[in-house]
Amino acid sequence: MVRAFVFVVLFASPASAAEPAVSFRTDVIAALSRAGCNSGACHGSPQGKNGFRMSLRGGDPDLDYATLVRDIGSRRVNRNSPDDSLLLMKGSGRVSHLGGALFGRGDPVYRTIARWIAEGCHDDQPPALVRLEVTPGSKRLPVDQPSVQLRVKAHFEDGSEFDVTDMTVFSSNDPLAAPVTKTGHVTFAKTGEVAILARYLTGITSVRLTWVKPDPAYSFRGPKPANFVDELLFAKQKELQLSPAGVCSDEVFLRRVYLDVTGSLPSPEAARAFLDSKEVDKRAKLIDILLEREEYALFWALKWADVLRGSPVTISERGVHSFHRYLVRTIADDKPMTQFARELLTGTGNTLNKPAANFYRVTRTPEDAAEAAAQLFLGIRVQCAKCHNHPFENITQTDYYGLAAFFARVQFKGTQFGLDDEIVFLQSGREINNPLTRRPQPPVAFGSAVVLGPDDDRREKLADWLTDPSNKYFAPSVVNRVWFHLLGKGIVDPVDDFRDTNPPSSPELLDALAKEFVKNGYRLKPLMRVILNSRTYQLTAEAPTQSPHAANADRYFVAAQVRMLTAEQILDAVSSATGVPEKFKGFPADTRAIGLPEGGINHPFLMAFSKPVRDVICECAREDDPALPQVLHLLNNAGVLKKVKSANGRVAVWMKAGKDDAFVVEQIYLATLSRRPTAHEKELVAKHLADAKDRTAGLQDVQHALMNLNEFLLRH
Repeated sequence: MVRAFVFVVLFASPASAAEPAVSFRTDVIAALSRAGCNSGACHGSPQGKNGFRMSLRGGDPDLDYATLVRDIGSRRVNRNSPDDSLLLMKGSGRVSHLGGALFGRGDPVYRTIARWIAEGCHDDQPPALVRLEVTPGSKRLPVDQPSVQLRVKAHFEDGSEFDVTDMTVFSSNDPLAAPVTKTGHVTFAKTGEVAILARYLTGITSVRLTWVKPDPAYSFRGPKPANFVDELLFAKQKELQLSPAGVCSDEVFLRRVYLDVTGSLPSPEAARAFLDSKEVDKRAKLIDILLEREEYALFWALKWADVLRGSPVTISERGVHSFHRYLVRTIADDKPMTQFARELLTGTGNTLNKPAANFYRVTRTPEDAAEAAAQLFLGIRVQCAKCHNHPFENITQTDYYGLAAFFARVQFKGTQFGLDDEIVFLQSGREINNPLTRRPQPPVAFGSAVVLGPDDDRREKLADWLTDPSNKYFAPSVVNRVWFHLLGKGIVDPVDDFRDTNPPSSPELLDALAKEFVKNGYRLKPLMRVILNSRTYQLTAEAPTQSPHAANADRYFVAAQVRMLTAEQILDAVSSATGVPEKFKGFPADTRAIGLPEGGINHPFLMAFSKPVRDVICECAREDDPALPQVLHLLNNAGVLKKVKSANGRVAVWMKAGKDDAFVVEQIYLATLSRRPTAHEKELVAKHLADAKDRTAGLQDVQHALMNLNEFLLRH
């Protein structure tokens, strides 16, 4: 029988000889975790607190035992009088303790630790924890039962199992909708979905609970679904008593899809042609056209270059251009993302000729490569596990160093800055040590060991695992990243933070999109076609009034996300609207901002609008909200004013051609806002032109004014 979990009976009756001895590595560590003593905010921090340090959440029991029993002359425990142990007196608040009273003398935590001390503070080696089971599992609660008591059972490798609810740490990912008590009791305050995390020792699991407060007046109102995206998302909204917005106008769709797919505005001619078209399927046809445009490849290569951190600082001047051309070709050719990932992860050779190998010039250590690969292609942030087991996920230090071991043999010829054509190669015999075992760590992909021959490239084996259709991480991660760029928020959000405590807003939709992605050979264009043709993508930004008993609408895509254009999009939009291209020093005259291969380029406008320098892996480097300095910059920027006033600009050319005011005004609106002016706007412009001393200057003022509208600066 496992010598564990005596606290279940301790609380009910005094200790007896029939009870098993308290286990330090199960009972005591669990008790300390339940009390919060070994949390990151307390003694589990890397520096500890007030000279007392434990491993984070009990990840290193050897350290904890030595600290509790042997440190400072064993003063923390008193075997002769357990109640007078410093550990218990501070934890119960009987002596001064910055953390306050964490438990009472009748608490299972107190009694477990006290018994362990009374029994002689023995260490032990109990069977390993295999998994946790939470009951009830994920479910929708009945209307008349907005609360539920969770029970947690621990299963061990010897086949034994015990109820460990009293020593489990619970947390809710949305405590405003449904908080969870210390004892595992969940009560919904309003309609919603929550993930409840249960953590015991190294075991972590979660359950997803839903409760809906019925609204008799609610009825779902929404457009007719166009495809499975709408069917699944509208069903989720209906379940939670939400309603989506209506479908956007042609003008809004035109501008939105151009910006999202190509990063650019349509020309006034293209805008007029689309708006005047009577074809029923003109939106679908436009999507197909845009996916074949050169700007599509440039814009989506830019997105990958940002998170792959392609810059002259990390790669080299020539290297970043070679890498950029490789990314553009990858997107233009609609290369399967499995092939793209494999090329990056297995790249070797001269990095100018084999640009995919530049992945390793950015991630120059096995640890860096592991962190980047996990975040980019699995949607998992493993950085926490470098120093300790992940506090909120089943990601251990062994997982971290097992992933890093795949990259242990990657080496370089030359120095990072000394050679422009640095060579990536493999050197046999190199290993990485696991700091816990202090031994070489064999390659392990999140619990999946791989069979390796002496001459095998470990990275090829990792790529095999990563790109296998049964891999539960890769396809959802890529799909979610594409959805984020098109909809403004991930189904899992943040986009690269997949974990049980950060569940997808619609698991059914994410799964269906991932299956569609795999079915179409892991190619981006078919995936984007499905999303872009959905009514969900084409909703207006004006969210309807929701039922007072609906769930929080923010997570469920009931309306289009309004967000600021990127620095490159704004600069290119100014150039497109005025007809005057931007000049970038050292680049061809027709270079667009979205086509720049470098990150932190020395360009005042792009710097003012927060073009990232590409020093982080995440999508968080770009500013989403407009700031006052940016607005003032656009209002007073000499370069923008020069484009507007240029003799080669659209307005000046139209005026030289003898076009009348009505034509020019319509063209200005089509070029700048991708729509025609309203009747009221026509009146305002006419009044302005009547007072203007110079017609050309007056019309140029109109265009400059439009460029300073939210409608121009925002994707809506």
